Amino acid sequence: MADVTTTGAVDALGKIETRGIEFIPETERHSKPREMGFVFFGTQMTYGSLVIGALPVAFGLDWLGSLTAIIAGTILGSIAVAAMAIMGPKAGTNSTVTSGAFFGLRGRYVGSFITQIIDLGYFAMILWVSAPPLVQAGHMLFGWPDGNTATSVALVLVAILVLGLAIYGHATLVAYEKFTSYASLVCLVLLAIFCLPNFKPAPSASAFPLVLGTWWPSWMLAVTVLISNAISYAPFAGDYARYMPTKTASSKIFWWPFGGMVLGCLIACGIGELIGLSVSNPNNANSLMFNAVPHFLIIPIVLIGLIGNASNGGMVAYNGMLDLQAILWKLKRVQVGLVFSVIGLIVGYVGLIAYNMTNSILALCSIVTVLVTPWTVINVIGYLRHGRQFRASDLQAFASGGGRGMYWYKNGFNIPAVAAWLVSITIGMMFSDTAIYVGPLSQAAKGVDLSFLSAAFVGGILYLILDQLFPSAAKIRDDHAVNAIETV
Repeated sequence: MADVTTTGAVDALGKIETRGIEFIPETERHSKPREMGFVFFGTQMTYGSLVIGALPVAFGLDWLGSLTAIIAGTILGSIAVAAMAIMGPKAGTNSTVTSGAFFGLRGRYVGSFITQIIDLGYFAMILWVSAPPLVQAGHMLFGWPDGNTATSVALVLVAILVLGLAIYGHATLVAYEKFTSYASLVCLVLLAIFCLPNFKPAPSASAFPLVLGTWWPSWMLAVTVLISNAISYAPFAGDYARYMPTKTASSKIFWWPFGGMVLGCLIACGIGELIGLSVSNPNNANSLMFNAVPHFLIIPIVLIGLIGNASNGGMVAYNGMLDLQAILWKLKRVQVGLVFSVIGLIVGYVGLIAYNMTNSILALCSIVTVLVTPWTVINVIGYLRHGRQFRASDLQAFASGGGRGMYWYKNGFNIPAVAAWLVSITIGMMFSDTAIYVGPLSQAAKGVDLSFLSAAFVGGILYLILDQLFPSAAKIRDDHAVNAIETV
């Protein structure tokens, strides 16, 4: 078995965290549920949230339709985040390694695959929404160039800040999130105040008609975008929950991140909606909003906004480094971080310079939702069916030099979970309609997006059925139910 009791690790503000995906011993667990609330609240106080909040307006919805879509999508997506957080203290590791209990030690690569798409995509999005305001501010105040060269320089500078935070790790990110929770909130409120005089209750019907022709399909599309925004954080929950004591009350672990996500999204995306209804083009709200800001406040607002974006990007990059380490587990977290940095910068550059940003974000949101929703459903069902317990050492057996342990299943894969996920995402993608892929059933409900709903339903039901049929899955489930399984 892997050694799960090593000591002497570093996790402190301003110091590079030495832990990666290995088990966190009880003596090193110093985090509290309310800190997760600040983390998930602070990560929403970004320009990226403004972009997401303005999208329902770009879909042709008025202020009430946009607001209700933000509320509905955020609540539904945040439930998944909170449910995944509950597993962290018992497993003592991040969510993708934890998923090995249900998908198998090799099947955990499903989670790694999903999170790399999320992390690289959203890391690129942070660069996309952070670089243009810097360039716009420099051009407005100092007459600096605003072409691709200037944007590329700004993109690299933002990437250095974000990746630096991620490499320092858990304690630095938690402290940084507390600071940005307040500073970035002030920044977003100021932006809302300056844009408010130009507020209109609805976008121009001629310039921005209902994107799917009628109200309900367009509203459902907006809800899907907001669900994907929230649910994309579900694989991140274990990154922070793993530092909480094993006996931390599950109710606190659930409600603090849930509350932080919901409140943060409602405020930030709500302000994004307001700005989208105050500018001429909600697809370009992040640049146009500065036309309403007094020149003497542009630099402070841009810098504070950048600080908030860096917190969100830092969380995404930190998760990406941990999950890439689940694949490249022989490397240290910092070494893996350098690999992630190079890939992320390339993706960010190509996405910003070569392609339309809004189309990229919409495609990413849809694909992420289809991939991560059934994966999350299967993890939560598996956790409940396995008696809410883990054998922590066996989750780490892949790093023990040929060890297999309890979660080896069949050649490292739990066929019921992996098969259910593959079938579910195939069904979900058939209902998808994005800028880069249109499924054959995308118009089956007259434009209403059924991609993630069908994926979640099929994945959950199929997993329950197959889990009853496969002996290897039943044996582990029964062992969890009967025996006292170690969690520390």
